[in-house]
Amino acid sequence: MLISKEYQEKSLLIYQGVFTVNLISILGNHLRLMPDHDTLLLQHIFKVFIELSQNVSYYSAETIEVKQGVFCGIGWVSVQQLNDNYKITTSNLIKPEHGPKLLHYCHEINSLDEESLKILKRKTRAQAMLRDTNAHIGLIQTGIISGSKLDFEVSENIENSKFFRISATINKNSESF
Repeated sequence: MLISKEYQEKSLLIYQGVFTVNLISILGNHLRLMPDHDTLLLQHIFKVFIELSQNVSYYSAETIEVKQGVFCGIGWVSVQQLNDNYKITTSNLIKPEHGPKLLHYCHEINSLDEESLKILKRKTRAQAMLRDTNAHIGLIQTGIISGSKLDFEVSENIENSKFFRISATINKNSESF
């Protein structure tokens, strides 16, 4: 899986490989402590980075055993500083049957305002014992933190493997900072 040039340009951070909990923490702290950036804005970038990176670690269909019995997902992440915003993007291989579910979650999240997202998050969390909802909660949280619509796609390569790419944008001039 190659990171296209679109996600490499103006990157503050770019990584491709295994997403271990320790690596996510190290890269996240790097983002949070960057000089010459607004501290509150960096906190939002950090939180979105953590949510999206954890989804790669936990749910990528491509994994590697990092120690006996512990598997971590493989994918890529890019954090870009663009003119008016920051863009956090991840991509990873998914099981074919997860594509429609992820698309449904993202469309649902994009159709709701912030208050409705908070209600959905509480409702989804309450159902967590009934079904696996963790990825859904992380995507909802990403929508809440970023304050913007998610940009996402499920694509297929020549080997019929499916990839999920998701981007969250954080406006530099948001009133919530």
